[in-house]
Amino acid sequence: MGQNKKRRSILAEFSILLVALGVLCGSLFFALNKGVGAALESYLLSSDVLEQATQQRVSNLQEYVTENQVSTSDAQALTQWIRGKPLTLMEVYRDSVLVYSSSPSYSVESAGDTWTATELEEAPYYDWISYYTVEFADGEAQVVLYSNELFQYSTYATIVEIIFCAALFLTGFLVAFQRTARYIRQLSQEIQAMESGDLDRAITVRGGNDLTALAECLDAMRVAFRAQQEREAQTYAANQALISEMSHDLRTPLTTLLLYTEILRYGKYQGEEQLHAYLDRVDEKAQQIKQLAENILEYSLAAQNRPVELQEPLPAQEVLGEALHEALTYFSQCGYTYELALDFGEAQIAVHIPYIRRLVDNISSNILKYADRRFPVQVQAGTEGPWFFLRFRNRKGGGELAGQGTGVGLSSIRSMMERMGGSIQVEQTATAFQITLEFPLSHEKKENA
Repeated sequence: MGQNKKRRSILAEFSILLVALGVLCGSLFFALNKGVGAALESYLLSSDVLEQATQQRVSNLQEYVTENQVSTSDAQALTQWIRGKPLTLMEVYRDSVLVYSSSPSYSVESAGDTWTATELEEAPYYDWISYYTVEFADGEAQVVLYSNELFQYSTYATIVEIIFCAALFLTGFLVAFQRTARYIRQLSQEIQAMESGDLDRAITVRGGNDLTALAECLDAMRVAFRAQQEREAQTYAANQALISEMSHDLRTPLTTLLLYTEILRYGKYQGEEQLHAYLDRVDEKAQQIKQLAENILEYSLAAQNRPVELQEPLPAQEVLGEALHEALTYFSQCGYTYELALDFGEAQIAVHIPYIRRLVDNISSNILKYADRRFPVQVQAGTEGPWFFLRFRNRKGGGELAGQGTGVGLSSIRSMMERMGGSIQVEQTATAFQITLEFPLSHEKKENA
């Protein structure tokens, strides 16, 4: 669902950001320029700053004139002095006649002691103009200095305003970019964690741009990798269980087979009839081992998760009798005794027949490994509520193997019973062990009757 969302381009986001910052900083610049300009103009016109600046220039001119013996007719020297004073206009008057002006539109030439100019008429006198007396080499003269101090200060203020707004623009851009940069660094750290094998750390998904889409894809890849690892772990565990269960299920029939071959090898039988019976047992066990080998796929995880096909309901004695008889015979041959309390009655159960021999073989194997030979193995069968039960109880031996079981047998028994719709109950104390197989009763035949 997240991949269908419309994502904004990072380029578009930054373009919008730049335009917004430009409009903001431009508006701020114009507001500052207008406000500061008005305040500066009001301050300069209402104070004596301009007058003090003019007085300072007049003092500098007097020092220059005195030091260089400049006369009012020395236009070149006067121009040289005014050249270093931008935005300043100087006029020199003698006897109310303009003898020098720094304005390019006015020129005066000197010819000995006689003045000739394009305009030598007497200049009018204005009360609002400040005239300053300067002692030239050829006598006193009145000097008028026009200096646009307001423009100079306004220029400085404008430069400061431009620098401030540019700094504000860059700061705003860097602050906005820093958020994206932190997200990129965070994604980089999370990708490194995923690369090192930590697939439990989620990739942070934030925002709604190209980086968000990238983060979602990375997180989906992380989840896929973790699921793949879990499947591989489950497959490995299933393979280990396959090996363990195969080894456990094959151990009992192989042990029984070796027992019968030993009996036959040393002639521990009575007559031809018993010989053929033992040979039948050998063949039966060999066929059972062959069947187990052919059904290896049943031990796989996928097969264990599939329900098995149960046969038609049959009498419990018919289903369990043969496997139980063989187990009891095997107990006797191995030096064990047993006590029976079997009440099959008319109970009928629906089972998967190949599992019955495996169930009994697993229980027999555990009894032969862990039971105390000095005490009989108690075997019970009967009906309790909706269940038909088969129960084995034995005293625990005190040998080295006591309490060292791997649990593979019980796990295999539980798996087979659950797949047939039954269950097992295990009870044990420090001295005794009891396992009960519970098969669901079937009433199909009684209902048909």
